[in-house]
Amino acid sequence: MTLFFTELTPDEYQYFETKQPLGSYTQSILQYQLLRQRQRDAFLVGVKEDDMIVAAALITTESTRFGQVYLLDRGPLLDFDNIALVQFFTQSVKNFAKQHGALYIIWRPNVTYAATDDKGQLLDAPNDHFLNMMSDAGYTHAPFEFGMSTTGSPTWEYVKSLSDLDTPQALQQSFTKNAQYYLKKNQQFGIKLRELSREELPEFKRLTQTTADRLHYHDKDLAFYEAIYDNYGASATFIFAELNFEQYIAEEKHKIVALDQKLEKIQTKIDKYPLQEKFKRQFSEFDDQKQHHVQRVAKATQQMAVAGTSTVVVAGALFIAQPQEMTYLYSGTYEAYMDYYAPYQIQFDMMQRAVAQGIPTYNFYGISGRFDGSDGVLGFKTAFAGHARQLVGDFILPVNGLKYRLYRLLKQLTGKA
Repeated sequence: MTLFFTELTPDEYQYFETKQPLGSYTQSILQYQLLRQRQRDAFLVGVKEDDMIVAAALITTESTRFGQVYLLDRGPLLDFDNIALVQFFTQSVKNFAKQHGALYIIWRPNVTYAATDDKGQLLDAPNDHFLNMMSDAGYTHAPFEFGMSTTGSPTWEYVKSLSDLDTPQALQQSFTKNAQYYLKKNQQFGIKLRELSREELPEFKRLTQTTADRLHYHDKDLAFYEAIYDNYGASATFIFAELNFEQYIAEEKHKIVALDQKLEKIQTKIDKYPLQEKFKRQFSEFDDQKQHHVQRVAKATQQMAVAGTSTVVVAGALFIAQPQEMTYLYSGTYEAYMDYYAPYQIQFDMMQRAVAQGIPTYNFYGISGRFDGSDGVLGFKTAFAGHARQLVGDFILPVNGLKYRLYRLLKQLTGKA
């Protein structure tokens, strides 16, 4: 059996990647097409054994003043237990990068270092074996990072297995009580979900930008969302959650009328049996319910007046579907409408779609890796009862040793290079 390294055709690469357990959207052929459209250098490389592909990677590039960095984001895709294959791929990619004048290589494998519960407690022993294996192959492991980033795939993420949740009922019952409560509220509010057309992407961008400004992070530009829409096609879902104030108010008023009828009947009983405390308790309970509906009508009426329209976007999100996982990528919620809990309905709907498509994993994507209560994003995602995973991180392999040492020295001195 002879191994040989080669560049792959898009068809070859796509066939291999979609069947790999470690596959992800950042290593997909659609991501390659997106990068090429945005004028980014990108390569599809692999290792064949007697014409059969046994390893592959999408290499993206980043520029420094000293040369390009070759990044394998969530790659490569191979059997990491096959040490000989890891070593062969390492040397081959290094030779390939050297031929193209690259400075150094970063592997960011889609491999778990540690899995934890919602409190950060380990569910299994950390994967130190992988770190040692990569060190033996000549890589330097970059220090683990914490915190959120929108410039690359996260080091920490939150995931949920869907393998045994084959009905909407089973799926919903797997959530925490809080998530189940919010989904019940969604039904009362009458929130509707719909997918966006390309022409509506500026409105999606306004939503995500407003959210980014509120939470102090950097949002992607409109051109990025348009490129996702154009290149990912049916694999990308841009979705809005909307509220129709007129319908909502009408339904709330109908409930008030029904409660008034109940209160009238109970008042008749109270008048007839003034010493029966149970009728007074019933009256109080139904009157409390009525007041909640009255408050909702008042609030929605005011919000509709401010909005100047009967239907408003409450929240929205972008998802990428892969055979291996459904990834929740970017989203936004208008602060004025947070009490309608629309993001819970969006997540539930997309999980149902994943189950219907036979996708085994739902990836809520980035979290900070801090479990001290400071990560509000984590608090939302844990409502769906998954687990956190810390990936093995970045592994660096210099291609041009002297230039790389100069690059590192300059970066240490100036903080940039």
